[in-house]
Amino acid sequence: MTFLTFRRKLTLIFRALFSQRHFSLLQREGKIIEDRRSIFVLAFDLITITTGLAMFCGTFIPKAVSKWPFIAYIGLFLAMLVAAYVFKLLCNEVYAFLFDRDKERTSVNQYKFIFLTDISVFLFPMLILTHYSGFRAVYYLIAVVFVALFAVWVYRMLKINSMNGHRFHFFLYFCTLEILPWALFLKVLLNI
Repeated sequence: MTFLTFRRKLTLIFRALFSQRHFSLLQREGKIIEDRRSIFVLAFDLITITTGLAMFCGTFIPKAVSKWPFIAYIGLFLAMLVAAYVFKLLCNEVYAFLFDRDKERTSVNQYKFIFLTDISVFLFPMLILTHYSGFRAVYYLIAVVFVALFAVWVYRMLKINSMNGHRFHFFLYFCTLEILPWALFLKVLLNI
């Protein structure tokens, strides 16, 4: 019974990024991030994305990842992704406190979780296909899907903000808390 309930929630997670109706259904059923099984989904998401980053770097930036064993880079990328995720959650708490955005904070955190889960569910079979077939053109498909999902996620974030927030506050939030950590991650990656 619990497996069917969790499977239903996962189906809602996949659809919630694209449909406001499914996102509302997900919110009515309970906070997805507070579900005790969500930590396992988040771990799967982070490990899948980490493996994808390591494989991508091994293919397109082999000089940057040839100094250490592959597993060391997976550990390093995982630590960096977990740190960035926790940092962004903490900064979102500060942002919600400073600008009285407590109601939107939960929606923003849920959309982040949904975005990561959608990316990792698409990425997992693509990484297996790339690893075992050696067909590197799959990375271009992954990039296109990532950009499309990212655009939908940004649109959803703008819709949450347009409810009752200032555009300048959202611009500051988005640049410093959503873009800056990934820019720093890329900088560290290129300087390894």
